[in-house]
Amino acid sequence: MSEQRKIVDIAMKAGKIMLTSGAETYRVEDTVYRMMVSRGLEDVHVFVIPTGIIVSADIDNHPTTILERVHGDGIDLEIIDRANALSRQFTTSSMSLAQAEAALTELENTPTFNQVTRFIFSGMAGGFFIFLFQGTFVEFLLAYLASSLTVYFFDGLSRHQLNFFVKNIFGGFFSALFGLLCVVAAKRFGLEASLNIVIIGPLMTLVPGVSLTNGIRDLISGELLAGSAKIMEALFIAIALAFGVGIMLHLGIDFFV
Repeated sequence: MSEQRKIVDIAMKAGKIMLTSGAETYRVEDTVYRMMVSRGLEDVHVFVIPTGIIVSADIDNHPTTILERVHGDGIDLEIIDRANALSRQFTTSSMSLAQAEAALTELENTPTFNQVTRFIFSGMAGGFFIFLFQGTFVEFLLAYLASSLTVYFFDGLSRHQLNFFVKNIFGGFFSALFGLLCVVAAKRFGLEASLNIVIIGPLMTLVPGVSLTNGIRDLISGELLAGSAKIMEALFIAIALAFGVGIMLHLGIDFFV
């Protein structure tokens, strides 16, 4: 493989890592473009959408176009930041291609938080939203538990090849189920809690706020296709969550309460 082709592969690998981690498409385009141009490639064009990267450049004096299909894995801001830092180092220093490949391989294998850590802090992420709606400390505790259980089961669903719409219907279903069970259990001990407020916690752990924000940022940056796609994805996730919650409440509220 020629040196120029290796440069293209490294730049596209960096872009793919960023895109699968939830980075904005304009950021990915800029990163891939700068990495290629900094090493002397000419006539470089980069086009990124949420599900793919297309690169065109003169490689070894031959106009070449390369397409990379991408499937998102959620949001990981730490990996995006580290990939950004690596791309800047690549473009402003004499980093060798072998060093860049090793750094990207290490980035791909970045360890994730274990289940216990995610269980604890996802509960905090969902539970503290309760106070924004004047919830009580009891409702906070119930939302904490429901949020932790929801994320735990949603992580289990993510390991299966489910359609994102179906997966989020199950996510909404579980969030309502665990919220309802927590409220019913609290009533058995004489503790009063609002079901509507408690369900907010686990739902907020699944709401696609970052995707919606990135879609708006892409639109503002002129990436109309990518921005519209991300906003539509976020909208359909919200609809799926609403379906799941509605199904659970319709089936279970008369039985449990």
